[in-house]
Amino acid sequence: MAVIDDVINSSASTDQLSNFIDNNSTLIYDFFISQSYDSLLKHREKIESYILPYYKIYRNLDFTNNKNRLFVLSLLDVSERFGFHGEFQDLYNLCKRKNISIGSRLEASSKFLVGIRRILDYTNRMPEIIDLLAYSFLHEEDSEEKVVATLIHFYTEVLQNFGSENLNGVKEFRAILLESLSVDDKKFLVHSIIIELLNETIDDIHQVYNSIHQKLDLLLERSREFLPFDISSHLIELDTEYSQMLDSIQDRFLEIRNLCANLYANVASDDIFYSLQRGVKVLTEQNQLLAYINSYGKMHYAKVMSAFSAFSSQEITSKIEIYDWGCGQGLASVCFLEYLSDRAETTDIEAITLIEPSEIALKRASLHIRKFNKSTGIYTINKDLDSLHNDDFSSNETNTKIQLFSNILDIDFFSMTDLILKIKKNFSGLNYFICVSPYVSDYKTQRLDNFVEAFENYDSFDLIQSVTERKGEWNGTNWTRVIRVFKVKI
Repeated sequence: MAVIDDVINSSASTDQLSNFIDNNSTLIYDFFISQSYDSLLKHREKIESYILPYYKIYRNLDFTNNKNRLFVLSLLDVSERFGFHGEFQDLYNLCKRKNISIGSRLEASSKFLVGIRRILDYTNRMPEIIDLLAYSFLHEEDSEEKVVATLIHFYTEVLQNFGSENLNGVKEFRAILLESLSVDDKKFLVHSIIIELLNETIDDIHQVYNSIHQKLDLLLERSREFLPFDISSHLIELDTEYSQMLDSIQDRFLEIRNLCANLYANVASDDIFYSLQRGVKVLTEQNQLLAYINSYGKMHYAKVMSAFSAFSSQEITSKIEIYDWGCGQGLASVCFLEYLSDRAETTDIEAITLIEPSEIALKRASLHIRKFNKSTGIYTINKDLDSLHNDDFSSNETNTKIQLFSNILDIDFFSMTDLILKIKKNFSGLNYFICVSPYVSDYKTQRLDNFVEAFENYDSFDLIQSVTERKGEWNGTNWTRVIRVFKVKI
């Protein structure tokens, strides 16, 4: 039975629904937000039959509770995704009344789904919509495709509502939209599908509308695809110019950052920076590797080091295994090794396992770690989190596991439910979890908290550090951070 069935069955009263949400927040997030578009599409009719008929139930939830806020945001997100107009408007108004922050992309959607009367309203609101989508692309969303899809929805609304009665007006709107997207600081929003759609002939409105939705469906489904994975368990970058340069610097993270910054200065461009998608995009090119560390290295270093400050390996008497989930270029592992070295701690590291869907980033991660540790075995798993199997892991129960989750737990594109089950299945014994993310929104922070909560029922659970700081709250920086450090014996 799908989660939407459980939601419907649990919505006889507000109290019943609140209890269901409290116990199943991770499942709800996975179903509405993290699930692939193609999979969610199968439940479209049932979702639509829930949102308005049960409005009087969920509107009375206690919205000081982040899980309840997340539930309503999930319904709002899926309403925008499927173009449910009435549903979106009611949910949007509920969010405004309850002071629920919805994020820039959904705020942009409200500008063309709520309160529109004339075609001129779309044109007048266009600058604000584009500004909101640009901000969402750069600072909030995990996928450029979701932002592009919302931009396509904007165009589709104009076409659908005025294409038959005011075709010239639609053509004029389209020309203004193309011009607005061509300015330098918005060009990163111009996806190839956008150009293709805006240049299509629109004499047959029905045909164009169907064509748009076919391409939109393909766009949203493609956002879940990765490059083919390398099955080798010992991937490492060898005999490259970068590896030779790495040999000549000290084994300090900031030395690596300076090296990357100097190399990136020779190739720097806005296109490369925007392709990082605020650091969550699966990297495929050498220049992206340099750009990531140049742009985010210092911030990454400060966050993970502040998390390690709550951790003491002196109480660990057994050998340790390090697991770096969504490791990118291995920065969290490198910082951890530097942290241990600075404190002259003699922790016996038996193995370091790196998990990452980008092959080029994974090879560089191995290279970076070998710079800091010459002897420990490095094992690579070139997969995204949803592709992992139990037989990918071989952990020793008597070893202490250091689980590093840096800038990964708040990302939408994996099943948190499946990840938690894999961890509980494969990592018996003592585990330390160091979880670090930027603060993006309350609902993304709740996703990270849902992960922590999944281990709270163990008697051995101990929350060592919990920090949530928005922009301006982290003293001495202009960055944000969400940190959860805990230990538990599974």
